[in-house]
Amino acid sequence: MDNASHHSTLAENYPKSNSRKSDVQKWLKDKNIPYSNLEILAELKMKLALERGHEVIRLSPNHSQYNAIELIWAQVKNEVAKKNNTFKMVDIERLTHEALDSVTVQDWEKCVRHAETIQSQDYEKEVHRDAILEPIILTILPGDSDSSDDEDTDNNEDIFCN
Repeated sequence: MDNASHHSTLAENYPKSNSRKSDVQKWLKDKNIPYSNLEILAELKMKLALERGHEVIRLSPNHSQYNAIELIWAQVKNEVAKKNNTFKMVDIERLTHEALDSVTVQDWEKCVRHAETIQSQDYEKEVHRDAILEPIILTILPGDSDSSDDEDTDNNEDIFCN
């Protein structure tokens, strides 16, 4: 097949990632999928994904170590770096495609397990950290102050000066 648009059209026109809320609502309505007008676009897209049998999991942008695709991408980049001896863009592109094609289901499973392990370990650390810090966290109530009354200051001076 060539790149003619009629060779690349989908049998069904699904909303895209840049679709407007009204477009997603129309698609859901046409498919008799219940939704609320109060739902934001991200929630509607979540329903769309669930309807197609996918679960959307949002990852924190500040914790890439929990994202298996980051590990796969590191594997691909490492493979390209090992084989790149010309430093020409055409060769880098070819090596990148080859490295991407060589990623296996086992590679994905290994990376997903690794990311889940790191996430579990970090969660356990957080639980232990909270248990340790909880008893020493001070709560300053309204009316508490770090300055003392004159009377208290005099008493403190007497204590420290005597």
